[in-house]
Amino acid sequence: MKFTKYDSRINRAGRPAGSLNKVPNREKAIQLLNTIIEDLTHNYENLSTEEKIRVLAVFKNLFEYSLLIRESTIPEEIKINIIK
Repeated sequence: MKFTKYDSRINRAGRPAGSLNKVPNREKAIQLLNTIIEDLTHNYENLSTEEKIRVLAVFKNLFEYSLLIRESTIPEEIKINIIK
């Protein structure tokens, strides 16, 4: 939708002073993630194969970057054999 000046749907008052953010605070988010991981760890065997694949697909992107870094590290020693 294109912006139009003086549109009646624009919130001219802005965000009220002292209003809280919509995102949870860091401690609550960490606590929630820890609870989810603990529950997943204890109940992993009860998941169906399809559910396990869906869980792995979610975490795939988290580990892909670290694997690329490990593969691209420069070896400490390079040996070259010159054959005449």
